[in-house]
Amino acid sequence: MLIEAADAPDPSRFKETDLYRECVAAGVVPASEADLDRIEREVDARRSQSQPPAEDADDRPTLAFEALVEGMWCPACAWVIGHALSRLEGAVGAVDCDFSTDRLRCRYDPVRITPLQIRERIERLGYRALSDEEASAGERGLRVDFVRLSISALLAVNVMMLSWALYAGFFTTIGVQDIAYISWPIFVMATIVMLYGGGPILRKAWSGVRHAAPGMEVLIMLGAGSAYLYSLVNWWQGSLHLYFDTASMLITLLLLGKLLETRAKQRVRHDLEGFLSLQPRKVRLCSQAHPKGRYVHIRQLAPGDLFSVGPGEVVPADGRVVQGQGRVNASAVTGEPRPAGVAAGDGVVSGSRVVDGDLVVRADRVGDDALLGQMIAVVRKGLSQRTTLEGRTDRWLLFFVPLMASLALATGGVGLLLGLRLDDALVRMVTVLVIACPCALGIAIPLARVAGIAGAGRRGLLVRDFQAFEQAGGIDTLVLDKTGTVTRGQWTLERIEAAAGIDPDWAVGLALGLETGVDHAVAHALRAHAARQTVRPIQVAGVEVHAEGIGGTHEGRTVRIGSRAFAAGPRNDPSDPGPQAGVLSEVVLSLDGRIAAIFYFGDTLRNGMKDTVDRWKARGLEPHLLSGDTDRATRSVAALIGIDQAKGGLLPQDKADYVRALQARGRRVAMVGDGINDAPALAQSDLAVAVHSGEPLARQAADVTLMRGDPAQLDAFMAWAGRVDRKVRQNLWCALVYNAVSIPVAMAGLLSPLVAVTAMLLSSLTVIGNTLLLVGRKREPEPRERSTSKTRAL
Repeated sequence: MLIEAADAPDPSRFKETDLYRECVAAGVVPASEADLDRIEREVDARRSQSQPPAEDADDRPTLAFEALVEGMWCPACAWVIGHALSRLEGAVGAVDCDFSTDRLRCRYDPVRITPLQIRERIERLGYRALSDEEASAGERGLRVDFVRLSISALLAVNVMMLSWALYAGFFTTIGVQDIAYISWPIFVMATIVMLYGGGPILRKAWSGVRHAAPGMEVLIMLGAGSAYLYSLVNWWQGSLHLYFDTASMLITLLLLGKLLETRAKQRVRHDLEGFLSLQPRKVRLCSQAHPKGRYVHIRQLAPGDLFSVGPGEVVPADGRVVQGQGRVNASAVTGEPRPAGVAAGDGVVSGSRVVDGDLVVRADRVGDDALLGQMIAVVRKGLSQRTTLEGRTDRWLLFFVPLMASLALATGGVGLLLGLRLDDALVRMVTVLVIACPCALGIAIPLARVAGIAGAGRRGLLVRDFQAFEQAGGIDTLVLDKTGTVTRGQWTLERIEAAAGIDPDWAVGLALGLETGVDHAVAHALRAHAARQTVRPIQVAGVEVHAEGIGGTHEGRTVRIGSRAFAAGPRNDPSDPGPQAGVLSEVVLSLDGRIAAIFYFGDTLRNGMKDTVDRWKARGLEPHLLSGDTDRATRSVAALIGIDQAKGGLLPQDKADYVRALQARGRRVAMVGDGINDAPALAQSDLAVAVHSGEPLARQAADVTLMRGDPAQLDAFMAWAGRVDRKVRQNLWCALVYNAVSIPVAMAGLLSPLVAVTAMLLSSLTVIGNTLLLVGRKREPEPRERSTSKTRAL
């Protein structure tokens, strides 16, 4: 800061600037190391003399800490980290360590703890905490693991070769001195493998035991440690029964398996990490001093600022183009692979990539309020949520390791009672310890969650609840909202029928007065019509928004706009023209309960909607159409797209009751709406699907959001959900069958420790490889829309 502000020619000589001298004189900068020590002692003394009241601790502002944690091998690792940090009461809170994404998020009190101390705490547990910059700088962790594996494998192979010389002693005579000569290098190399190669495993095992969450590392270290210590005792006694080679190979094979597993997991997380890293960290902010833009941190961008983006750059905020033209690719956000052309006046969303052209954009929504920020928040929430089955699995894993240790001891004890030699009983016990694989069971669901949510995002599907993949398989009924779902929700005022003595423009002005500040399709259409006809709004007092419309008073008269029942009531009115056959959607304006005017609005059906409905029917799904619009208009739209079941004039709660009635008949219902006005029905349904309309995602009550805003995307979600759910079930069965078969076989003494540890690693890799099939397949082509004509909806 001093260098830049003082414009010093030589950065190393900033202490010679006038600004530095002023800062030292004012006490802003310590004059020397001794001065710094004095200041720190005074601060410490003040802190010790006046500690803040305990009740104020909760009122202190906290900061967010996020890091990528390397070295987590199973969900128990994430539990250990989260539990250890949660014990720092008052310093760290809201800890969320997610094994599936290897990410840690928490809040910390900067007065009591620093990010560096949080990292050190994690490293003492045997893991590495990296920032996004450190993680993206290279595969540091993989390189370290590869070096550790290479050294351990080289030493383990030599241990095995020398051990063959000892095995010859079982067939010929080898002297005690010869055994000592051969055993010394074996012991040294095996010790290096145990301490260097197995060091991280040992630290994690000890951390798991201390925090009452033992994982696979405990089983491996019990097995390898037992073989190592038993061999050490026999070596001192001059025995040939040494198992240093077994201990070394157990560690080496585990390191090999974990290296392969880490690379496979990185491939599974590739799409997800790419999505989470879409948000740029810098932006070219345009100003009068820098009209072409100057790079600043993304946090300095505020709504209303101008920024520039060029070819290959990602749009950092939602906004509208004010200068330039080009093409942008929004596939990372909506799944739409075709770039779209934009020019001045067009909107762009964060996360889009500029294909060609230079654009100057005015920011409307930035940071977490922008579409990309909202999507990232939804994805992270979806990844952190745990299914009911997963919760039971995690609880069972806490007892798995103690159970396997008990079974191993029982196996060795029973073997001794049955007459086995101590060596054979030990080998059998070690085999039981290392063949058990809680890891395969622990990663069966989390890894599929990452692949499922990331794959859905690649298809323009935003998943809030992972259980939506399971729910999709049983759906047999689709309930669709009309406006904004089947139609585009872009209303236009087509016709006005005013009562006798009422000027149509005056009726529009009165309606505008009621709709002031309202964000609704009716209000937008009225404003657009008023702008074309230069009609000004008429002031209305006491405006109140109701479920079916808006009411107020004008010059002492009650004014209402909304549905016919809300505005005019059930009584007959001689001036009421009555419902017209084949009309567009109607909205009624009334004065003192008498109809003053009826506004007829037109909407446009989404392209290919009839073909989409036909596909749903062919799959055995029964479509229903609901709307708050008139029953006649709703049934007219339903007839256009081939839906037989339709009902209009419904309030949001009425739609929820409709869904509830279908469920009472044994139907499994998916509700498809805009995610906001249909919240009660979405909450009642078995699968809640929202068609994105530009509204904030945080206001939606849906399990899945179709980011392209097209109900036809539901086909892609149903197909993808079926594949993800099958993988979850296959992974769970694979893990359960492996443990159910392998553990009894090991207890029977039919396997060696090396075969056991190989089988254990293969079980984990099988689960990961099965999940990789989700990642490896190319995205299936989505159904093509055979009809592109725009149909005016009735």
